[in-house]
Amino acid sequence: MRNFSEKVWVTHRYLQGSTTKELPYEIEYCMRFAIADWLTDECLVTTTLTEEKDFHLNPGDPWEFVGTAITRYDRPLPRGRLILIGVPRLYKHMPLFCSALYHELGHFLDLNRNVTDTTMLLKSVPENLQEIVSTHRREHFADLFAACYVGSGIVDSLNAVNPLGKRTFTHPPTVERIEVIRAFLAGEEFDELTMFQDALTRLGLPRLERRFSIPDIEASFDDIRPHVLSGKEELHGMMSSGWSYMAKALRGDGPSWTKSAKPLEIIRIVNDLTEKSIRNASIRQRWSSVIK
Repeated sequence: MRNFSEKVWVTHRYLQGSTTKELPYEIEYCMRFAIADWLTDECLVTTTLTEEKDFHLNPGDPWEFVGTAITRYDRPLPRGRLILIGVPRLYKHMPLFCSALYHELGHFLDLNRNVTDTTMLLKSVPENLQEIVSTHRREHFADLFAACYVGSGIVDSLNAVNPLGKRTFTHPPTVERIEVIRAFLAGEEFDELTMFQDALTRLGLPRLERRFSIPDIEASFDDIRPHVLSGKEELHGMMSSGWSYMAKALRGDGPSWTKSAKPLEIIRIVNDLTEKSIRNASIRQRWSSVIK
């Protein structure tokens, strides 16, 4: 019962984040489309704002614990799976920095569907290197998964958070990670990508492929207006487009309103416009679904 109460307590923390109107709704809305591409089960996404510096995305299913551990519970169990998203409070209204959540979703799917474990069977390595190779493959898979949805936005995120990251036991160097992502986005074929595609095919999962479309936000953002997004592909592509626009403005090549603005103000306004663009798209989509 103590184990069960701990699971309920953790779940409550995330559910509370989804009901206090504090959650970063816009990035959660985008994530739902990506989750639906890979998981056929009904999924309930819940979010909490943390005081930590890292994003995370974990499975949370207290009902699974009930089904396996509380044997005297004889009622039908709910089929929906909880997915618990943790977002640093600092990025509550900064959806562009939340591009990292697509990377975390890649980890989530990898661990739940044994993608990297399958590659270790298909392309083995010496026993003394298995652990470090496995952890590095997990990072590359998560990067490639994120690139499927946010394109170069994941490169921008890596450069913003850890541009000079060196090789460690848990992570490849940042420069190597970026090279792999850029090769994928350029449509190149390379051994690591082939290895992952083979594993995904054998597991009956979708292939790693481009699932975004870059919206042309320049005219709208130059006029400090939200952009009208069309379809879920542009919803994901908004991350890449927003990063590019923000970087251009910070370099001094932006429109007139950026010339007198300080860097932090530019970051705030571009993120705010990105947030409102996604929010407006979600309202239109939900309104249309009700009308039909």
